[in-house]
Amino acid sequence: MNRINLDKKSAAWISKNGGVVCLYPFYPFSHNKERGPLDVMMSFESPVTEMDYKATTCHSGVVLYIHRDLEIKRELRIRINGFGPFQHLSCSGIKHFKKKSGA
Repeated sequence: MNRINLDKKSAAWISKNGGVVCLYPFYPFSHNKERGPLDVMMSFESPVTEMDYKATTCHSGVVLYIHRDLEIKRELRIRINGFGPFQHLSCSGIKHFKKKSGA
């Protein structure tokens, strides 16, 4: 099972902003989603259709929706960066290259 690392400060900030984080893939250079580079986008709302997502509840009642196309390496780390009005959420631990699937 993949681990999710979410510290108390980040969990409190997410709870203040709705308590939900949705992670979904963004394909910057290719519309071919079978292979190539991908990046991770984050939003503070539940997905429209939950069938492509895995929901995980962390401590403090924070709900994470992770898209099925995102592969976690060893650990998904979600943390808050910045200060004051420039605070933003970031994540690390996602594989950024998809290899061509066999078949």
